[in-house]
Amino acid sequence: MSRPLSRRRLLATIGAAGTFSVAGCSGVLNTGPDSGNTADRTESNGDGSSNGANPADPSTQTSIPDGPVGDVIDDFENSVSDRWEAVAGSMRVDSNSPAKGSQALVLEGTEQVQLTQSFFSDDESDSGVDLSAHDLSMAVRFEEPTRGKIQIHARSIDGTEIVAKRYLPKELDGWTQLDFGYTGESGSPSLDSITEIVVAVHTEGGQSITVGIDELRKIPKADTGKVMFQFDDSVADAYEKAFPELKKRGWSGGIAVMPEVTGKEGRLSLENMQEMAEAGWDMMSHTSIDKLPTRPEQEQKSAIEESKAYLTSNGFEKGARHFVAPNGRVDETTIEQISNNHLANYMFGGCPANAKRPSNMYTIPRVMGKSPDEVVDLVDLAAKHNQLVIIQYHHIGADAPTSMEGFKQVVNHVEKADVEVVSPSDFVDSI
Repeated sequence: MSRPLSRRRLLATIGAAGTFSVAGCSGVLNTGPDSGNTADRTESNGDGSSNGANPADPSTQTSIPDGPVGDVIDDFENSVSDRWEAVAGSMRVDSNSPAKGSQALVLEGTEQVQLTQSFFSDDESDSGVDLSAHDLSMAVRFEEPTRGKIQIHARSIDGTEIVAKRYLPKELDGWTQLDFGYTGESGSPSLDSITEIVVAVHTEGGQSITVGIDELRKIPKADTGKVMFQFDDSVADAYEKAFPELKKRGWSGGIAVMPEVTGKEGRLSLENMQEMAEAGWDMMSHTSIDKLPTRPEQEQKSAIEESKAYLTSNGFEKGARHFVAPNGRVDETTIEQISNNHLANYMFGGCPANAKRPSNMYTIPRVMGKSPDEVVDLVDLAAKHNQLVIIQYHHIGADAPTSMEGFKQVVNHVEKADVEVVSPSDFVDSI
């Protein structure tokens, strides 16, 4: 039986310093194809393989090939006011610090800003935007760090629409490429002919808004919808309650491991994690300190490296390729440190993700599992539109945010839905 790597041995191994407080969780850099960040790049060997992986064993993959850039819907260049109209708040051109090109658009207002563009042509020379085989992606910059959400409405000429809503953490105030999964629809919009796109930004409590947007794109979607189960904070409920339910269906998931609580009351033991890993589960990295953006850069770096070293030293190399941001809180420094150590980061976004190849592997959105009915609705949307729903759980039980009955409701629905259940490594290794 493997002996857990002690904290003292671990710190000596990676040269980390400082004491990290144990905490739980709730809930940049443009690391998409055009970014200069090389952590998720693969150098080709000329034979279809890559230097970051053993072609015979996808689970050894240590880098991810560039994803397709997709097609530009609007790059916000030239005369933006001829194409977009602000119907709430105001908009202005920013030529000083765009995400790409020579300019971006900045939205300003209080509590809500909304702008719209029509793609309808009176002479029918343009049939609109075709989203039938694509998802939406956009570069976003929250200049005033505050919690907020962005909605994109894609409307057909008959007024029916599909909506993508995404929440952002307050510290992520640099340019970040984000993918937008669908969270609702009204009627049956014709996705092959979208005639209007509305972008809306909301903040909590009527706070002022200053948000940059750039590079509105459509990126290729998968051929089937997918679901992923993730369980945070090394809670024992993941082993005692969730593991049996998923195992009897042949499914696996991911555990966000907090190293310092291993073996403590109500938490997973090393033996639990080993058994789950043997069944195909991923033991993912999850630091024992929360609110990483509030910590100095060196402390963030040490915490992220320490968490990964714990996993690799205890035989969980496969899962250690994945990171789950505590509290869903990241800033540019956090994203940089994560990308230096991991292939993917998962964080609360409140929407599904692109199920083929996210444009940004370090801002993959998750949804909370505490409302089974809402999760079921998102699963149905993902099945219909071939997106990925990553469901996040903590404790499961009578006094927990998610009851056992609620968890089974979701599991039973997923079993009947036209989706594929994937683990974090299943997903990453399919890219």
